[in-house]
Amino acid sequence: MKMKKLVSLGMAMVLSLGLVACGGGEKESSEAADKLDAVKESGKLVVAMSADYPPFEFHSTKDGADKVAGVDVDLANAVAKEIGVDVEVKEMTFDGLVGALKADKVDMVISGMSPSPERKENVDFSDVYYTGKNVLIVREGEEDKITSEDQVKSMKVAAQKGSIQETYANKIGCTGLKSLESVPDLMMELKNGNVDAVIVNDTVGLINVNQIDGIALSSFNLPEGDAEESMAIAVKKGNNTAYLEAINKAVKDFVANDLQKSLEDNSALAAQE
Repeated sequence: MKMKKLVSLGMAMVLSLGLVACGGGEKESSEAADKLDAVKESGKLVVAMSADYPPFEFHSTKDGADKVAGVDVDLANAVAKEIGVDVEVKEMTFDGLVGALKADKVDMVISGMSPSPERKENVDFSDVYYTGKNVLIVREGEEDKITSEDQVKSMKVAAQKGSIQETYANKIGCTGLKSLESVPDLMMELKNGNVDAVIVNDTVGLINVNQIDGIALSSFNLPEGDAEESMAIAVKKGNNTAYLEAINKAVKDFVANDLQKSLEDNSALAAQE
């Protein structure tokens, strides 16, 4: 009789543990879907951007009204379409994007943000949707002046505050680093002679070179590894399985079918602004 009781008790414990495990799985699945469901229920996707990074995000007055345009806006619209909601763009400085995400003020960040190891400690990222490289922009006539990374270290170099370019400048020990909130401010500091070079993404840099007289692309190539800049969508850290699945589906389709045209169209549009 005692043995039967023990067997019965053991079976009850196994059943109980099985139910707990199943319940835990349901809870985990529910939590993963929470953010996606919340966005769907709100009917809008609130996206944070720092609109000073053409052709990825910038102000355009093409249709008579000042609005944010760019590759990242096109991508935001693609993600919203996949989820079945509208888009609301919230502008802020680049160094405030992650804080806004962590404080639940926005649903995601699409702003030319690189999924660096440091950022991955604070937020989750989608698949990469663009990979470019970092370059140095200098004053016209000084394209061949920089010949080594050691030279860069001792120069007055500017980078956008909170950017991967700022991280690189700190990593190599730039003694004259100047961090500013917007790319146009960086270019003006260069043109006015307050800094010797600006570290920036190549696509963004070339658009600024074409728009602004007196600046040019340096012939010096940054060391391999430090030169690459990839971009991904950032979301608040947590159980984002269903949310990221929807985002990554939109990213995959956008990269395959729309990215190149978006880059070309927005580069042409930014050149007119």
